[in-house]
Parts: sequence; C-alpha cells; structure tokens
Amino acid sequence: MNCHEREGIRWYSFENLDRLGVPHALVTRRGGVSPSPHASLNLGSTNGDKPANVEENRRRMYAAIGREPGSKFNSWQVHGTTMLFTDAPRDPQIPPQPGDGIFTQNPEVTLTMVFADCVPILIHDPVQKVAGLVHAGWGGTLHQVASVAVSRIAEQYGSHARDLVVGLGPSICGKCYEVGQEVYESFLRLWGDAGQAFFKPQGQRYLLDLWAANEYCLRQAGVEQIEQSGLCTAENLDDWYSYRKERGATGRFAAVIALKGDDA
Repeated sequence: MNCHEREGIRWYSFENLDRLGVPHALVTRRGGVSPSPHASLNLGSTNGDKPANVEENRRRMYAAIGREPGSKFNSWQVHGTTMLFTDAPRDPQIPPQPGDGIFTQNPEVTLTMVFADCVPILIHDPVQKVAGLVHAGWGGTLHQVASVAVSRIAEQYGSHARDLVVGLGPSICGKCYEVGQEVYESFLRLWGDAGQAFFKPQGQRYLLDLWAANEYCLRQAGVEQIEQSGLCTAENLDDWYSYRKERGATGRFAAVIALKGDDA
C-alpha cells in the first residue's frame, strides 16, 4: 500500500487502484478533534462522540483527500448482503438506507463507509466504470457478501469478474480475531468442509481469518486482481480503530472510493 499525509490527516491507498488513477483512501484515526476514547479522527456518528466533533473530522477528511463533503453516499451497515446502487450523493435530509455494499457509475459521488475491525472491500471495474465499497464482518463473510457483490454488479452494470480490481483494507487479522464455537459451526453449515480452512483452534474458541475467507469468496466468484492491505487494526492502534481490541470504546475510520472524472 501507499501512505499519504496532508494537514495532519494520514491515509493509505492500494497500488493496484493507484495505477488506474482511482480516487480512494483508507483514512486513519490521526488528525481529528475527538477526545479519548474516540481520539482523534473519529468518523462514526453512533458511538457516543459529539456530533460537532464528527462533523469537523469529516470536513477535515474530505478536504485532505480532495473530495467534496456534499458528494458523499453512505449506508447504514447491518452485517447483511444488501447492495445499494446510486447515481447521486445521499440527500442529507434522508437517513442512510440499510446496506453493506454501495456502488456508483457517477464520478461526482464519493462512496464512504466506516469501520473498526470489519473488512473494507474496495471494488473498481475499469471497463464498465463502476466504483464500489463492501463491508464484511463475520456475519457478512459467512453469507459471502463479497461474492454477492460480484454477482449483483454483473446484473446491474454488466461487470465481469475478470475485469474487477479489488483491495481488501485494514481490518482485524487472523491472529487477533477470536470467535466462539457458534461462529465456527455456522461457517461449517453454510460453507461445508471449505469453511474449516479459515479457522484455527484457540482453547475453547477459534481464530477466524477474515482476510483469507473474503479473498476465497472473491476468487471463487472469478475475481483475479486482488490486493490485501496486510494491516491489522488490532495490532496498529496508532493508525486504526479496533472495536475488539479497545473493547467497544473507540471510534470509526473510513474507506472512501470514487471514479476518476473525465477531466482528471
């Protein structure tokens, strides 16, 4: 990944998307105004931080990465497989719709999601000119949200899996993400024997590798161009928020993607 910094805001980008000139960012927790435990660039509005702090943090983030705040389209992330398609920014007077995948073909739209351990999946189709973001926690991964996204954009935009360029962003890694027996059994019920490959026994519990599981889903769906960030949120608290490591008392970082305009 490539690291960038402007006016105290630090973000990372994928090399495969940078080569295509795709505007995108994985924005760290540095450079904001929120106090502990949300310090400092908290971009989530439902975790107890003051709305004024969140608003200022969002202003700083969009200014740093060169996008207009009014271009934002986001969703209410519910750990499901619903995909939303838009050709316009979200009207700020209308609450976000439930959905864990958001897509657009309009360069004037900035897709934005927030995270604190779940996997941000950034998707670009350079042929059909599509940008997308997917949120994959263990629930979404269980129901193969990444594969659902590939299928739905094929239906919606005529995208082919072989053309997609994908990045899997910072999230909790397979050495840090401990889950219970019920999660393990759920994967075995839906994935069969293939599900065992992504778990490692840890006493009476298991370690789940969301990175490998989501890459498996993408490759099974026919995606070939995949870049993993290799950045664990729980192991790098200076840059990222981790709901698990910080026991829920934390903020949210952002993943952002858009399309290159005709004049870019």
